[in-house]
Amino acid sequence: MDDLEVFRYSHDAFGEGKPIAKPKSKTIGPFIRGPIPMDWLVRAARIPRRNAVLVGLVLFHLAGMKSERNGLVLCVERCKPFELGRKAVQRGLADLESHGLVRVDRSAGRCPRVDLVVD
Repeated sequence: MDDLEVFRYSHDAFGEGKPIAKPKSKTIGPFIRGPIPMDWLVRAARIPRRNAVLVGLVLFHLAGMKSERNGLVLCVERCKPFELGRKAVQRGLADLESHGLVRVDRSAGRCPRVDLVVD
């Protein structure tokens, strides 16, 4: 008997005709968990500098990981995949704040704490 024969599938062993559940596909890499309100996204996209909408997407990514939209700590490292530097993140956050899309609590020497304002 071949050594691999012990691993061969047998209908008798597992029950004939029973469908085998397919494994759920796994998302590879980071993703943005929704829902993201379309009104919020459109308002952010209309801000002249593109930094605002990119910072907003990072914030929704953080909100999805935390399952909460308040008290998000936005450090510059989170924005590196979008090639946003410290000043760009600050401008984008200020633009979102001036348009009423976020509330920001800034403390000297710390990353800002951000609340998403979703109607």
